[in-house]
Amino acid sequence: MTASHAATYNRPADWQQFERLSIALMSCVFASRFDQYGRGGQRQDGVDLFCRLKDGTLIAVQCKGRNSNLGKKLTIAQVDKAVSETNSFPFKIDRFFILTTGPHDRSLTNHALKLTQERALTGEGTVEVWGWGSLENIIRENASLQESFYSEYKPKISIRGWILRVGLAGCLALTVFIAAHKYLAYQAESLQMNEATIEGLSEYMNLNDRLIDIYESCLGMLDKSTFAFSYSFQQFCVIPVERTLNAMEHQVQHASFKIDTEAISQLDVLLDLLKEDYRQGLIANQMVGYFEQGIRESQKALCVPNNSHASGDMIKDLRKPADAAMNRQLEFYFILRDFILPGLQSMQANVLIAARQSNRRGVSEQMLSDARKLSELLKQRHEYRLEEPLQPFTLSAVKHMSSREITISGDMDTMIEDARFAQVLREGFGASFLGKHDDVEAMIKCGLYRAEASAMFRQEEASIEASAKPSI
Repeated sequence: MTASHAATYNRPADWQQFERLSIALMSCVFASRFDQYGRGGQRQDGVDLFCRLKDGTLIAVQCKGRNSNLGKKLTIAQVDKAVSETNSFPFKIDRFFILTTGPHDRSLTNHALKLTQERALTGEGTVEVWGWGSLENIIRENASLQESFYSEYKPKISIRGWILRVGLAGCLALTVFIAAHKYLAYQAESLQMNEATIEGLSEYMNLNDRLIDIYESCLGMLDKSTFAFSYSFQQFCVIPVERTLNAMEHQVQHASFKIDTEAISQLDVLLDLLKEDYRQGLIANQMVGYFEQGIRESQKALCVPNNSHASGDMIKDLRKPADAAMNRQLEFYFILRDFILPGLQSMQANVLIAARQSNRRGVSEQMLSDARKLSELLKQRHEYRLEEPLQPFTLSAVKHMSSREITISGDMDTMIEDARFAQVLREGFGASFLGKHDDVEAMIKCGLYRAEASAMFRQEEASIEASAKPSI
């Protein structure tokens, strides 16, 4: 009989069996129960299975193989259709999986990665395609799947196997005797591990404190301005965060050799959450970059003689990307203020608890209360979506005094909103060229900027960098 870890598993005989296998398989992967969405004949909006994880993540699955398509190769067009079908699904899908009994295909994987990258810009969930090769690997790793769906692969114990087990039982008695002599050595090693764990967790907490300082500085910068341009956003909210996260990841990898596995697992989870916060900032800054690029192109158009009308038309078209950038920046602001910073404080409590438990010390109720806040914050954050205001620039001007759920109702004076946008646009004519030295040189060459403009921009960049540099 072929060993289960080396077996090649047969594809399901029919679609119903494939769906049952998919439910069990996804439940194993995410350690959460997946259920069917609806029943035959009901509208399913492209979703066959679903599960909401404890952290609020909604996972949806489509099983490809109805009718006569079981085992056939999936196409890119079918992937696009599957994704588009979920547009009418009544809830936001964070992760969408397409499972197929067809072969695992690199082109489908690349297409799914491309879709994920595009959808990230609009706040939509990821897309993944798992072919039969991927599903087989999961089956090999889970005895429960083998026993439920492929029991014929389970090897029978031979007489020789029983003899081997009797011999092992004798060895066990000897092992217990030897273990007693090694007990004192184990105690000493355990003490050394506890001390190393506390040291490693203390280093992590120092980096966590640094990240809190960086995000507080980022929040202060956003509070002071209606609209943060990309160079300031990068210096305050992107570059120092990226450096600190890299230091955290390096510290966790280095400490993994001396810290107990439970503490390392805790740090890995927290690090993943911090990386997701960082991606939120990148998306907001990318939207600002699109707006600034439009400003620079409108100014470059003036280098062409008698082309001021084209430049003016380009400036008129900047309102839509400006609104989009302002909305993403507002969303990041409220996430930073109401979720990221409180979450970092709660993460400190989680790490402190891990350190005390590793040292076999007690944990106070206050520590446990602070640590529990993290899961509630995560739940609220996954559910939070900014209801895009009609006057984002007006709301941004008072955001530090506003709730993230604020809505502006009644008759609105668009003159104030237009005036605020005009002010941002005027500031953008200069701020959009910060860090873009080649573009500044091109403007000097065509005569729109004076020769000393390059030095002036560099001086402004240095001033922003100095302001963003955290105090030691």
